[in-house]
Amino acid sequence: MDKQKGKTKIFKHNSGITLIALVITIIVLLILAGVALATLTGNTSIIDNANKAVERYNKSADEDQKVLNQVKDLFAKYMGGEQVGETGDDDDDDDTPPAATPKVNDAGYATENFTVVADATNNIQIVIPEGFAPAILNGSNSTTSNPGQDGSIKSVMPAAQWSNITAAQINAGVVIKNAAGEEFVWVPIPNSSNFARTAWTTPCGRDSSGNWVDGTGVTHTLANTSTATANAFWEDTSSTEYQNMLTSVGKYKGFYIARYEASQGTNNITQSKRGVSPWVMVAQTAAITASSNNSISNTHLMYGIEWDSVLKWLQRTETKTLSEIQTNSNTWGNYIDSVSPANGSPWVTETKQNTGASEYWRANNIYDLAGNVWEWTQEKYSTGTSRAYRGGVYYNNGDVVPAASRYSFNETVSVDNVRFPFQLLLVVFGRAILAPTKNI
Repeated sequence: MDKQKGKTKIFKHNSGITLIALVITIIVLLILAGVALATLTGNTSIIDNANKAVERYNKSADEDQKVLNQVKDLFAKYMGGEQVGETGDDDDDDDTPPAATPKVNDAGYATENFTVVADATNNIQIVIPEGFAPAILNGSNSTTSNPGQDGSIKSVMPAAQWSNITAAQINAGVVIKNAAGEEFVWVPIPNSSNFARTAWTTPCGRDSSGNWVDGTGVTHTLANTSTATANAFWEDTSSTEYQNMLTSVGKYKGFYIARYEASQGTNNITQSKRGVSPWVMVAQTAAITASSNNSISNTHLMYGIEWDSVLKWLQRTETKTLSEIQTNSNTWGNYIDSVSPANGSPWVTETKQNTGASEYWRANNIYDLAGNVWEWTQEKYSTGTSRAYRGGVYYNNGDVVPAASRYSFNETVSVDNVRFPFQLLLVVFGRAILAPTKNI
C-alpha cells in the first residue's frame, strides 16, 4: 500500500491588500485631505469665517467704546469731570478718545463755529468762529510768541491740530485770522470774577467818589462831587448790544479783541491788520460808526468793562505786573519816555507808529494797548456827551497815561480844539471787539 495513500493534502492561502487596492485607498485619502484643507483655509473657510467674526466683534466693540467716550466727554464738559484726552484711573484700555474734527474749507478756514475745551474743570476754552482759523506765528512756530519774537503770522494751523490747543496757549493769547488777513486775539473769561470794572481804582481816572485821580495818584476833588459820583462810570447796560455782549461772554467763556489798532481799509471799512497807519478819529461817535462798518459781523467798539478785563487778564497771567498796567507802562508801549527794549530801532518815540511796529509793544499777542494812540470806548463820564478813552498816547510819558488810564472828552468836538493840562493835541481811535458767533 502506498504510504502516501490515506494522507490528506493541506493547501495554505495568504490573505492581504493588493497593490491596486492600496493605490485607490491613498487616492481617496488625498481627496479627503484636500477637501478638508479647502474647508479650513478657503475664502469661505471655517478659519476665514472665524477671523471675520472676530473682526466684526472688535469693530463693534470699538464703535461702542467711541459712544461711551463721547458720553464721557459730554459729562466732562458740562459736569466738570475729566477733560478730553486726560488720563484717568477708570481702568479703561483707552483713556484718550478720538478728537473732534473741525469743518473747514479748502483754504483751511472754519465753515462753522468750532469750540475747543482745553480745560473743562477751569472753564478754559476757545471758540473758532466761522470764516477764521487759528494761526501759527513766525517767531515760535506756535500759536503764541514772546515779546521780541516775530509775532507775524506764518501759516494757518491745520484743522487736525485745533483740538490740541492747550489751556496754556489760550492763556497766552491765541491769534485767529480770516481770508482777508484780519487778526483777532481770544481773551479767556473763565468766570464772572474775571469780567469786571477795575479802572476806577487806578490812577488816571475817577475814583468811586467821582474825584479825579491823576497819573501820580494824587486825588483832585471835583466842584460838584455828587453829580460826578452819579455819572462817573456810566455805560448803557440796558442796550441790546450790551446785554448781548454779556450773554456771549458768559456762554462762550471769552471774547475776541482786535489784535491791532483799527485802520482804514477799502471803502472806509474798519480793519485789524498789521503794518498800516492807525485810523485816527476825532469823535467817539465816528469811532462807534467805524467799528460797526467792517467786513465782520457782530463787532462793536469796546466797553470799559471789556478794556478793564483785558488788563486783568494780562495781570492774571503774569504777562504784565499791576505796576506796568496802572502806574507806568513805558516798558511796553510807545511813549515819549519808553525804555529799553521798548524804545529800540527801527521806530522812533514821540511819533505815531504803524500797527504792530514793535514786538516789545505787545502783550499776550495784542499790540499797542499801552501808548501809541488813544482808544475811544463806549463808556461815558456823564449822561451827556463826555466820553471815555483809554490806553495812553505817544506824546506823553508812560507814568502819566499808562495802559489803565481813563480820560474823558466831548464826543462831538473836533480834535483841533482840544487842550489838556499838558497842552498837546488829542488823537484817538477805536478797537473793535469780535463776538464768536453771529447769533447769541
